Amino acid sequence: MDYSTYRALADDYHQRFKRYNAAKERFLKYYFLIFHRLEVIGLANIPNGPAIIAPNHAGGYDLDLLAITYCAHPTRKVTPLIVHTWHFVNSAWGKYFIGAGLPLWTSGGLRYEYTDPYLEEGGENFPGLICIFPEGNIPTFPNRYVVDKYFPGVVRLALRYKVPIIPTAMVGFAEANPILKLIPRDKAPNDIIPFPFPLPWKLKIEFGKPIYLDAYYGCNLSKPEEYWIANEIIRVKHADLFRQHQPAILKPVDVPMQEPKHKP
Repeated sequence: MDYSTYRALADDYHQRFKRYNAAKERFLKYYFLIFHRLEVIGLANIPNGPAIIAPNHAGGYDLDLLAITYCAHPTRKVTPLIVHTWHFVNSAWGKYFIGAGLPLWTSGGLRYEYTDPYLEEGGENFPGLICIFPEGNIPTFPNRYVVDKYFPGVVRLALRYKVPIIPTAMVGFAEANPILKLIPRDKAPNDIIPFPFPLPWKLKIEFGKPIYLDAYYGCNLSKPEEYWIANEIIRVKHADLFRQHQPAILKPVDVPMQEPKHKP
């Protein structure tokens, strides 16, 4: 789908569901504040300009995505990248439950025409905060402390737009709505079976110190080098942030990685 077609569909959706989504947003703010006693830490680490918000994916019913989208920042909107099959232009789940974000295709790489308006100077939504979940997956409850490999999309965004990455710890979400089982799908994200309803677990969002990849600006990196930066720099610093709240076990990376020849 080209960006102009998407914009027409998205504009129509936001107009038709304007009152519904406004009511839903008000409900979610009270829901997270009262039922989960949501605490947001480290807002000062988010720069005034554009940035990439990089949280861990945890828990069911997309509670982490909803919290980061509607409740994480008091004055700025965080726009998440959402797998296109669950986005509001493609699914009832996205239309009635999430109602926000940009579609992310699981094949073909990032579509920069979708992120340009948020992260490129002069764009209509600049300076934007784009959220991407680097793991691209979600753990079951017994594996909630295991941090899977990071995909290089977060690196590509940071290097293309020369913006910082904000590691973000989503704490308590795996306990608030545990994932009981994953059902693998061919060439698509896993289906998940969560606990049937959320539990009143206290939740925290902590924004860590920005990660700048300026040493790699202008470098023509290979995919193994991108994976190395994602896992040996971003994932490691992300895990350090997690460990302030919970254990973090780094799962071995099962794809080729290579340290870039150009070192910081």
